[in-house]
Amino acid sequence: MLHSSDIVAPDKRTPGVAQIDPVIFPVLDKLYTRRIQRLNTQAEALGENGEYFRFLTQLVQAQQQRLVHHPLGSDDAATILALLGHKHDHAYLQTSLLNIPYWQETYTTLVGQVAPMLPSAAGDKLAALSANKELLAHAAAHLLRLDYQLVDAGVAVVLWAALSTNWAQAVSLNQAQMQQPSTTQSAHCPCCNAPPVASLVLGGAREGLRYLQCSLCEVRWHRVRAVCVDCSSSGQIDHWTLDDAKSAIQIETCGDCTTYIKTFRLDYDPDLEAVADDLGSLSLDAAIEAEGFRRIGLNPFSFPA
Repeated sequence: MLHSSDIVAPDKRTPGVAQIDPVIFPVLDKLYTRRIQRLNTQAEALGENGEYFRFLTQLVQAQQQRLVHHPLGSDDAATILALLGHKHDHAYLQTSLLNIPYWQETYTTLVGQVAPMLPSAAGDKLAALSANKELLAHAAAHLLRLDYQLVDAGVAVVLWAALSTNWAQAVSLNQAQMQQPSTTQSAHCPCCNAPPVASLVLGGAREGLRYLQCSLCEVRWHRVRAVCVDCSSSGQIDHWTLDDAKSAIQIETCGDCTTYIKTFRLDYDPDLEAVADDLGSLSLDAAIEAEGFRRIGLNPFSFPA
């Protein structure tokens, strides 16, 4: 692997940026469109081996259709928002989820769209969960509590997609309320407390600023660069790539807590999309994990088995 020291010191303000927004809310329709494009790119590059990316393309298309044709209502949004920002126990969370029908309907809709692409056993497993609302809420509560190992990995991908479609809408519909947190220097999303997918270095009007992207509500929150996302240390931060030191996809490691996070340099390549391109660059994760580092965050299309 190649080492890259092309980072900005933690106390250096990016020239030309008058104000740093602590949180950037997603424009979901555009986000889904870009994700679909990048998943298609990955599928085409893999040819016959790109079946999973084609499945994910269908899944995100189903999310987008649900967003456009059946947007989240204000009552369900308010119920979802009431769950955010608190570490609820499993029983309370499961009961609360049972009383929010919209996300359950979203899951059923997504299953109907993607099940025909799957082996019959996998499709039947997804459909059976849709028919049992208590088991569905039980599994969803495990995911929201980050107990991924307690949910079948194949089910988790579709279930998380359903939750994400709803949680992202709820947060976006209530941006003023979500702006309340005074600090965003956290390893978890300040809006919904989910882990990040990856770290993004932005271009354009925010060139050089680093944001983390939420794996659940799709919000981006600002984190200063050259500081570990997990432990906030700056003493042993390194950046790595497999080939070119100026690669748009990098790994940031911390020697103090031995964690890492994938970094996408959108200032180098603005077409990258965190979820799709993270999944398409797992060889970089494998190389750095072989060196003893553990990943911060979650790709919602690649749950731990």
